[in-house]
Amino acid sequence: MTQKHYVESVRDDEDLDPQFKSLLRHHWAEEAQHTKLDTLMVQALTDNLGTKEIEKGISDYAAIGALIDGGIPQQVEFDLQALERAAGRNFSETEEKQFRVVQRQAQRWTYIGSAMTHPKFLETVGEISPGAQTQIEEMSIAFS
Repeated sequence: MTQKHYVESVRDDEDLDPQFKSLLRHHWAEEAQHTKLDTLMVQALTDNLGTKEIEKGISDYAAIGALIDGGIPQQVEFDLQALERAAGRNFSETEEKQFRVVQRQAQRWTYIGSAMTHPKFLETVGEISPGAQTQIEEMSIAFS
């Protein structure tokens, strides 16, 4: 997720502060180390699992995604309140509605979709279960 965010939104943006871009690049590098370790751990944990256990894991993964997705509307409300305070004004009903729609989809993509569609993640899942990879690819459509 941090890699996709950096590559797609930060790396080539000349308007961003160079120090901020550096911070995000280093955050991505640090998270990449965790990801490599997590991948090795997942592979080791799933080596001896049967189909039903893998299916349960994918089901649990989807439940975690749904839990995160369920919390996003509240975060959007916090973001709206913070933006209104920072702007020094209250937005109209139409502006608030538009903000909620755009911000919700942006957060769904940032926190859920970008990770679900990362090629390395899908490759790892596909090695465990091609069917699970297909399931996740189908789930990810809702977050793009």
